[in-house]
Amino acid sequence: MIERIDLFRMVAQHRTDEVVVMTMTATLQWPLVSDHPLDFDFLAFGMGHASDFALGVALARPERKVIVWKGDGGLLMSLGSLVTMGSYAPPNLLVFLLENRSYEMVGGQLLPPGVDFAGLARAAGIAKVEQYDDLARFGPELPRLLSEPGPHFVVLRVDNHETLPPVSHTDHSQRVRGLRTALGVQSPS
Repeated sequence: MIERIDLFRMVAQHRTDEVVVMTMTATLQWPLVSDHPLDFDFLAFGMGHASDFALGVALARPERKVIVWKGDGGLLMSLGSLVTMGSYAPPNLLVFLLENRSYEMVGGQLLPPGVDFAGLARAAGIAKVEQYDDLARFGPELPRLLSEPGPHFVVLRVDNHETLPPVSHTDHSQRVRGLRTALGVQSPS
């Protein structure tokens, strides 16, 4: 099992100019390791749909790698997003599915047993699917995942022993404007 904050630290150390879209508990812990202008907190915009947003960014900005931190409970709420991802298959998309087998953000209820997230991604047409449950195995693969064309769907078995910071999501429109500015997108007139 991978300690989630250690995973975040490792990815933050290797990350350069990728857009990082996060949702649910990742919005609480990723900011502890990264304060990059291309970090985008998607929590307030729809549980389960951060990868949909990241897919749109990847399609709109094919020159830039887009990473999404997505929870397994959120994925179960939006399984159709896998089919869309498999259909469009942008080579610059990297989905990190944080598999802790619970709806952690909304009370910690357990997921239905036996759900095979890697199998679901493959069945949806995503060709590059990987799974890791050990940071020592994942670490050497990270540079490849960040540089190799995808899309990649990476299932990461995680656990969390850290106290989560309180939820503090402020001005949503300002975060959108901040991402647009960081991407060099002109604001609509």
